[in-house]
Amino acid sequence: MADDGFTPQVEWILRKVTGEHQTMLFSATLDGDVAHLVTRYMKDPVEVAIDAANDTVGTMHHLFLAVHHMDKDRVVASIASGVLKTIVFCQTKRTCDRVEGNLQDLGVKASAIHGDLAQAARERALKRFTDGELSVLVATDVAARGIDVDDIGVVVHYEPAGDVKDYLHRSGRTARAGRDGWAVTLAEYNQHTQVRILQRGMRLDPTPPIEVFSNNPKLKHLPDFHNEG
Repeated sequence: MADDGFTPQVEWILRKVTGEHQTMLFSATLDGDVAHLVTRYMKDPVEVAIDAANDTVGTMHHLFLAVHHMDKDRVVASIASGVLKTIVFCQTKRTCDRVEGNLQDLGVKASAIHGDLAQAARERALKRFTDGELSVLVATDVAARGIDVDDIGVVVHYEPAGDVKDYLHRSGRTARAGRDGWAVTLAEYNQHTQVRILQRGMRLDPTPPIEVFSNNPKLKHLPDFHNEG
């Protein structure tokens, strides 16, 4: 709600709460506007963390690929052809729409979800994805909240995530229910520094992104990249 701009309304409600009471706050993160609510409206708060973000790293395969911007959508299409379900995270709504259209032109059953779409349209796309009618869901961070699908094989970061927290929140859509999962970051030549920052933040080996083109057969079977180099 904070990311959607509803912090003033939440504060208005909290100010109306009088008398002795208990306040319980549930949030995926405790920073930014949420941290402000804790500081201002809670007395002697106790934090209970469940499923800490770093817990997901050990059950997830991380892959960082160096790609050319004109080949990115074909790379995504190749990756998606090797698994049942893929989520592609993009930073903007416009990018989501463009990627959706390009993937559809490549024969991929894909749909975008973001805040400019009506709620009914987002729910319809999510149901089709859950039911297996779509193989790829292209989403912004905010629109993807609440997605609870266990059999997502790959999460693709169309651009490197802004920070480790965002990376893990996105990537946490895969590697669920004991299944293997892949978090694949696509990095253009000027984004390799951000990749190194993410790798250090997750205590992964700082390895340069692997240069690939969309005709690389390993994209359709990601475990083959473990033999790279």
